[in-house]
Amino acid sequence: MLVPPALGLTDPLSLIAAGGDASGERLDLVQPHGWLMVLDAADRRLIQASANLSFLLGRPVEDALGREVGDLLGPVASRALDRAIAQAGADAIGPVALRLDRDGERLRLIAHGHWDAGGLILEIEAASPLGDAGMVAAGFGAAIRRYRHIGDVADLAHAVAQDLRRLTGYERVLFVRMPEGSPGQVLAEAAAIGAEGGLAEGFVPLRPLETTLLELNRARLVRDMGAQPVPLVPTINPVTGVPVDLSRASLRHPTNLFQGHARRRRVRGVLAVTLLVGGRLWGYLWCESVTPHSVSPSVRALCEALGEIVAAQIATLEERATIAARTAAARGLARLGRLLRQGVNLTDGLIAAHPAMRELLPHAAMVVGIEGSHWSSQDLFPMPYWLDQLGRMGAARREGIAWRAGVLGIDVPDGHVVLLRQGGSVWTQAELEVAQELHHLLAERQAEIYRRRTEQQLHVMANFDRATGLPNRAHILQALQQALGVDADIAVTVIGLDRFRAVKAALGEADADALLAAVGKRLRDCLPSDDLVGRIDTGEFAVLSFDNGLERVEQLAHTVRDALRAPLSVAGREMFVTASLGVVPTADGASDATALLRDAEIASAEAEAAGGGGKRIFDAAMRARLTERHVIYDRLRQAIYFSNGVRPVFQPIVRLADGELTGFEALARWTDAEHGPIPPTTFVAVAEQTGLIVPLGNHILVQSCRQIAKWNRDRADRPLYVSVNLSPYQLDPSRLDIVRWVTGVLEMTECKPEWLRLEITESGLIGQGGDAIAILQGLRDLGIALSIDDFGTGYSSLAYLQNLPVDTIKIDRSFVTGMARDEKGMALVSAILHIAGIMEFGVVAEGVETEAQEELLRRMGCDRAQGYLFAKPLEADMATALVHGAIPLTGQVVEARALRAGRWG
Repeated sequence: MLVPPALGLTDPLSLIAAGGDASGERLDLVQPHGWLMVLDAADRRLIQASANLSFLLGRPVEDALGREVGDLLGPVASRALDRAIAQAGADAIGPVALRLDRDGERLRLIAHGHWDAGGLILEIEAASPLGDAGMVAAGFGAAIRRYRHIGDVADLAHAVAQDLRRLTGYERVLFVRMPEGSPGQVLAEAAAIGAEGGLAEGFVPLRPLETTLLELNRARLVRDMGAQPVPLVPTINPVTGVPVDLSRASLRHPTNLFQGHARRRRVRGVLAVTLLVGGRLWGYLWCESVTPHSVSPSVRALCEALGEIVAAQIATLEERATIAARTAAARGLARLGRLLRQGVNLTDGLIAAHPAMRELLPHAAMVVGIEGSHWSSQDLFPMPYWLDQLGRMGAARREGIAWRAGVLGIDVPDGHVVLLRQGGSVWTQAELEVAQELHHLLAERQAEIYRRRTEQQLHVMANFDRATGLPNRAHILQALQQALGVDADIAVTVIGLDRFRAVKAALGEADADALLAAVGKRLRDCLPSDDLVGRIDTGEFAVLSFDNGLERVEQLAHTVRDALRAPLSVAGREMFVTASLGVVPTADGASDATALLRDAEIASAEAEAAGGGGKRIFDAAMRARLTERHVIYDRLRQAIYFSNGVRPVFQPIVRLADGELTGFEALARWTDAEHGPIPPTTFVAVAEQTGLIVPLGNHILVQSCRQIAKWNRDRADRPLYVSVNLSPYQLDPSRLDIVRWVTGVLEMTECKPEWLRLEITESGLIGQGGDAIAILQGLRDLGIALSIDDFGTGYSSLAYLQNLPVDTIKIDRSFVTGMARDEKGMALVSAILHIAGIMEFGVVAEGVETEAQEELLRRMGCDRAQGYLFAKPLEADMATALVHGAIPLTGQVVEARALRAGRWG
């Protein structure tokens, strides 16, 4: 005995739910032209039956329930049914020919069935006369062979409709195509002679319920749409406790939707043969008659086979058509891709490619909305309207596309394209595939546009200045290098805005950029069009003059000065700027663009250092001086911090009244290991320019204090002092707290404050403004004496001088030298001494080289003096010998290791 499956194939309640609004649908009703029995799987007892089974059995259904099928149908029918069950597969049974004797009348029946969770569902129908079965089978076979040679779905539909009408005897057969979510399309119709013309309408979109039932029932027969259905007795299956599942039963009563089809078409007898292509409902064959009509199960089996064969042929034809369409679409898409590249953006490309798109995807109008732009081939609503329509109408969707009848939306990065058809025409699967390919093509084109746009932006960022829009340094260097490669006659000019760093600090970043933009525009407007102008640094512009560059240098300088003479409007106010020009007039023999541009920058920097607003022609000495400064800086830094190569030398200071040694002035000297002695005029200037002057001055101060402390250990009764120069940078509070530093140095070296004098120039005092007095007072409070060096050469007023807490002034050597020349020189020194006397300052005269100068100063009342008459600056050991009396204080005392002119001397 076969054991039926534990569960049924389909839950009728879930099928009803799948139909959406299934109100009024019942799937447990049976058509009255047949009989339905539900037998217990174990003992063949009747557990449910259609109410009309009483006609077949000759007894009420209620009396038949619970009886074995042999008692109900007789032994002959029972044995035939047992043989069919034994020979059947695991699911379907029959068809089985049954013979039933009732009241002396022999009934010929056809039975078939299938297993369900509630038992064996057995359907019984009256057998039709045999007729010419062989002719039917032969005609069917010939039809099948003919279908294989038909190459068009429309021709196939026409042939199948004709053959099916002859096979089934219906008045009319329609070949219906059911596009997804759209009303049915009648592709072909076959009608009997004299039958009225059929209507193509009436096939509305199927619900999921009908689609599922058609897939389960490949040949769905409804003998009479108007017949009253027969219920099952009892209504609930006693085995499962739920209504029986009749979704696979051919005798099941039609759904409301199919009855609506029949009413709209005014027919009663219907046979629907399902066409499944690729596992989905492609369409069906609708056979209809205005009067009730039925076909035998055998014919229905033939119709089901016919449907499968036709579906297979449709799949073949569609595959061929798809291949042909894809080939044509590939060509069309390739052509479309070329057309899309005609526009700088995707919208322009789509406008150019619109005729080709019409051929590829036939449509009446196109709407484009990409990156905020809008274009339509006709006067249509904008893109948001169509996107809303697609959303509201529940459009079907796939990757990159959305569609419903008449409307197709294609997604594009940052936009959409919508194609419109008149009359709500549907989109074929092939067209939807083309639309997806078009989506990919448009996405690739948009990505290409983005890539090119990004490359252009990167090119602009890499080659053009953000503030001015002019070529930047990289662009200028590239153009210059190309010109050098072809031996072009070219001049390079660098235009540096004077004091631009200070201007930028005053204006702020935004206004400084606006000023640069205004200068750049002024330069671009005034210079010849064949000159290349660019911005190469914070406040620097470069001009490359091609052809006769040397002759145009002077003209260019005048042009730039004239252009910048007029004020520039920046942030609502007028501003004036000046510029310093550095020129390399010819590139003869040059091969390095970077070196040429650097040379022009060096010349511009020298022009600005000379006061600004001028012009300098580059020469090799400029580069040598710059290189020298960098070398000096590097080696001086190493000498200060690492090698102790900078040392103090000491020049004696003598009291003129008795010739007694009173102290020394400490002077910085540097002997480089490679280049020998470096003059102070060289390395001090570099130290001041680079900020090394502060550590240099601190180093000399520490060494000087340590040396004077050694000397004064044995001179308690006659201590000496050391005078050390202070740089104005050492008085800058942002660089150094000089009072705290000097305090620490005195403690570290055990030097008493009265042994130290600090000197500063008048110009250094003026540069520090009001802070200088407070700083000097702090030093004075430590007990340190203060001197003004090079008195008379600065710009301080006497009113300012009287407020300074100083003890001594030093007469510059230029005044001492001038005494012997004329009376004016004598008068100047006399005036300085008179002022010092009034203000109670001590006086030291510098640069005394002759006895006559010494005698004059003594007679005029000068306190002390220093100079070569007494001694040159001495190394520490020679100064120590002088302090201890080992050598005399005389003009013949010279430095044992006299300063030699070094490389930079």
